[in-house]
Amino acid sequence: MKKFKENEIWGMPCAIDHKNKRVYLKCESAITAIGIGALVEQYYPGYKGHLVSLNRLNEIRDSLETVH
Repeated sequence: MKKFKENEIWGMPCAIDHKNKRVYLKCESAITAIGIGALVEQYYPGYKGHLVSLNRLNEIRDSLETVH
């Protein structure tokens, strides 16, 4: 099993929505953005990756924390 933080992947801030199998990432590189699908599949098989702004990422994190 790979060890990594649930709040970042490859140094990119992220939020994981396990209920809906979604990974929200803040990515600043267009080249990295192209590979987001493969990156998410590597760390979270069966999940979908979504690129979001930092503000939206923080909103998602807040909403996920209140759901648990």
